This record gives sequence, C-alpha cells and structure tokens, in this order.
Amino acid sequence: MNSPDIFSYIKAEEAAYETEEVRVGDNWNWSMRRHIQMIFHLKNGIFFTGENNWLRAFKNIMEPILNLSYWSEDIELKDIIFFIEDSPGRVMSFLIKKYHDEVYVRENDLDTLLDEITESDLDYGGVLVQETNDARPEVLSLNSIAFCDQTDTLGGAIAFKHHFSPGKLRSMAKNGWGSEQNGATISIEDLITLADSDKSPDGMAKTKENKSTSKTIEIYIVKGQLPEHYLKDNDDMETYCEQVHVVAFYTDKEGSKHGVTLYRKEASEGSLKFFTSKKVHGRALGRGTGEALLGPQIWTNFLTIHKTNMLEAASKVPLYTDDAAYSNRNKIQDMENLEITTIEDGKRIYQVPTAAPANVQLYEKSINEWYEHGQLIGSAFDPLIGKEQASGTTFKGQERTVAQGKGLHDRRRGQRAKFIEQLYREIIIPKMKREILKGKKFLATLTAEEMEWVTDNLSTNYANRKIIDAVLDGKEPQTFEELKQEALTNIRKNGNQMLLEVLKDEFADVEIRMGINVAGKQKDLAGLSDKLLSIFQAVFANPQGFQQAMRIPGMSKSFNDILEFSGISQVDFAQIATMDLGQSPDGSQLNQQQPSQVPQLQLPQPVA
Repeated sequence: MNSPDIFSYIKAEEAAYETEEVRVGDNWNWSMRRHIQMIFHLKNGIFFTGENNWLRAFKNIMEPILNLSYWSEDIELKDIIFFIEDSPGRVMSFLIKKYHDEVYVRENDLDTLLDEITESDLDYGGVLVQETNDARPEVLSLNSIAFCDQTDTLGGAIAFKHHFSPGKLRSMAKNGWGSEQNGATISIEDLITLADSDKSPDGMAKTKENKSTSKTIEIYIVKGQLPEHYLKDNDDMETYCEQVHVVAFYTDKEGSKHGVTLYRKEASEGSLKFFTSKKVHGRALGRGTGEALLGPQIWTNFLTIHKTNMLEAASKVPLYTDDAAYSNRNKIQDMENLEITTIEDGKRIYQVPTAAPANVQLYEKSINEWYEHGQLIGSAFDPLIGKEQASGTTFKGQERTVAQGKGLHDRRRGQRAKFIEQLYREIIIPKMKREILKGKKFLATLTAEEMEWVTDNLSTNYANRKIIDAVLDGKEPQTFEELKQEALTNIRKNGNQMLLEVLKDEFADVEIRMGINVAGKQKDLAGLSDKLLSIFQAVFANPQGFQQAMRIPGMSKSFNDILEFSGISQVDFAQIATMDLGQSPDGSQLNQQQPSQVPQLQLPQPVA
C-alpha cells in the first residue's frame, strides 16, 4: 500500500487548520487560526472583515489597554537575581552568575526575549518558546503556525511556516540543512536556484501571494510525534516517534508545486515550551487580555460607525420649499456667499431635519460604556493609565484603586515569572555552563562580598602553592600569612574588576546549586533584607541589653518566633544569645556608646 508522503500530509493538515473548528463547549466552536488572526487585526487597528479603506471609523480601545498590561506586567533583567545558598558547587554557581550578568545578557538581548513572552501571552493567551542551537531561546510567532492540535498546542505534531532569503537559508547549513546525511533530498544551492519571488503570508495557504524584491524560499518546520514512515520511508504508519522535518516547496515552469526535504531526523522531546497564564479547558490557547477585549472592541467599532454615519447625515443641509418654481430658478449648491435670491409671496424655504442630537448622545454614551467595560476587563482603571480621577476622590482612595487595579497584573506577572525560571533552569543555564566549560575568559565586576570571597580563596591557593613549590625545591618557605598577604596586595591593585577564566572542562561534573529569583516570585529578597536590617539595628543599638533579654526564656522564644514568621532561619542566629557582643572577632573590646544616665526622680520627704 502506498502511504502518503510528508508533503501531502503538510498540505492536508494546513488546509484543515485553516477551515476546521474544534468543539470547546456545548455551544462553543473555536478556530485557533481565526482567533489569532482576529486579535492580530483588531489590536493593530484593522478590521477583520469588510473594507479597510479608512472610510469606516475604527476606534482602537485594545491598544492602550494592552500597552498598559505590557508595562504593568513587564519583567526586566534587573528583576532576575541569582543567589547562592549552598556551599557545594559555589564556585561554578558564582561563575554562572557573573557570566550571565557581564556577558550573556549583553550578547543575547534577553530583554527582548522577556518582552516577547509577555506580549504573546497577553495578546493571544499563550506563548511558544523554542530551544535553538543559538545561545538563547526563541519566541515563535503564533501567526507562523501552519497547523497544530487545536485542543492542545503541543499534544500532537506542530508545523511552522517561514520564508527564507537565500542568505538566511545558506546560514542554516551550520545546522545540517541540505546534507544527505541528515535526510536531505536537495542541496541548499539547488533549492535557491529553483526558488522564485512569490510568497504566501505566514499561516495562510489559500490567499493572494505577495511579491518579494528577491528570491524567497517557503519553508515548513514540522515537529512532534509522527508515523515512522515519514522518517524511514518504510510504509509503517502505526509506529510513532518524535521527529523534526524541514521541508521546502517550489513551483516549476508548468505551475505545479513540488516538495523537497532539507532535513529530517529523529528528535528528543522538550525543545518546545508552551505557557499560558490562564488556561481554557479543551483548546490549545488560554484566554489573554486581547481575547477579553474582542467584544468591547467590536461593539465600539459598530457604534462608532453608526455614530459617524449619523454625524455625516447631520452635516448635510437638505432643503424643501412650497415655491414649486424656486428650484428651477435657483441652484443653491452653486450660489456664492451672500448671494440674493427671490421667492414668491407667502412661500417659505424649510430645512429637512436630519440627525437629532439626542440620538448622537445615546451612541456616545454606549461607546463610553463599552470602553469602561474594556477597562474593567483589562484592569486598566483611570489612575493606572494616567487619567485624572473624578473630583472629590481622596488620595487614599486613589491609592487603593491603583493597588486593586495592579492585583491582576501582579498575579499574571508572577505566573510568567515561574515560566521564565523554568526556561533558565532547563535551557539558559545549561547553555551558559557549556559556554563557560569551553574555556571562556571574561572581565567581571564583583560586589564587596564576592570580592572578599574570591580574594580569600585566591590568596589561600597562592600561599599553599608557593609553600609546596618551596618545599619541593628544598628551600625554606615563607610563612603562610606572609604569602597570603602578598597575594592579597597584588589582587587588590585591580579594584573590584577581575578577569575570570575557567580551564576547559574543569567543572564539567560540578552540580550547579543556585537560586533564581524572578520578579520577587521565588523569594522576596528586598523584604528579607529589610527584616535582617531591622534585626541588626535592634541588636547593635544595645547589644548587652539584647543579650540579657535573650536569657529570659519568654523573650528568647518571642525572638525566635519573629525570625520564623519573617521567613529567616533561626539557626543563623542561634549563637547570638551566648556570644560576647562587646568583643570583636579577634577578642578586642569594641567601642560601645554608653547608654545615657536616666536622672533619678527625687520624691518629696513625708512631713513628720
């Protein structure tokens, strides 16, 4: 039996994706492609159906509300903080942290990656992120999906349609495209020769093709569980395995379309990551702010168009008269300003009533109601968008409105922060580790704590190495402290900047043990710092009094409760009650400010 090839499979699935719907509820049919295209049109101020000749009024309420959501839920690089909690693996974790801050974020434009994740999730209700051979992951445009399982984005095979210029296609040779060893049936250069300048828009097969100024190559990238037949040409349509196919189509001189393969391989799962901040059971995408604003946007346009038509009618001044011969004698539309005309005695000229002001006001009121509804859906209340509050609103009331309005944004931002942490742990950090293990050398700026830790380790290693070398050479070595001080003096000459280098594969088997705090979701570092500062201020304000208070069982237990409720480990402060807070670590007495003497109150003597 002849089984269908990968090319006919792609075209059939693409046609089905464009036309078929899935049943989500009893009275709810849904098309993923239509969903994406409708939001894509309307958020950019373009009608999804009907004429787009700028003669129909379009009042875009989606754009300002979405822009507010982008801003309110934005996660920036400064919101991503690494912290090292465990001693094992500290060196590797330290190098990862410094490489990320000093090199990786600059070379890979991570800020744009974070913005694209936020915008895709807010607009369409989901985001697809792909692990690539490059240093950072890539956000895939949902408009480029050629087909997928509309009930579960990654539940079945998924295909993306792209258009490559000859130069960009040649650059993909580094990934093995066009090689017979990777299942290619044509070379990249031969495919470029067959290409033309026509291209259909991404995600649209049966539509008017666009003309390009140079050659363009139509590429489909298919990933997922597919029959083994597509990979091995063995007619086995029952056995499924994870595969990746890169397929191109070209048109011959007779106008027939042909498919060729540039790459096909068995693949591992997990190269695609999907996230939505609000899931909808039974469909591939969740519910984003863009979808929630569809109703208000459509009805706002409907009312605005009718209001504009009414105003257009009101702008006209039709006249009528009981002088039957007047229109034969005079052409009002051709008259000059202040031109004098005559009318028969007893006759009059009247104006035909058109749009009533009350009707225009009703349309205006309804339009405002839909906009306010859109603000409510998008949590875009007036103070958040910079609009002045109604007269009489107190400062406290406005502050509460802002806090309530940001609540939904903070919740979604936190959900997205967990997804970004997942990307770091599964994709970004392993890639950084591989780069560092290649023997990377980079200049890093160290904090005071990092500088102290690094210089102490470097000086200790330097002193130990010098002593070993001296002993092996039969010489009398300097003391450990002298050598360590010598190293510290040399290291500190460079200030807080240090050239870091890792020998190739030196830490290949070292486990990375570090925390990632994204937007304060995993750990409130700022709040924790405030709590620690308060504790230290209380201790150092009167150390002896604090120590005496800790010897009282009830006070000691209360202090431990404060630590526990603040989320701080009690073990870190276990010795604070027994150590001599009046001495420095070397045993010398600290200068302490003596508490001021409280004057004794003199009571009057009783009269004998």
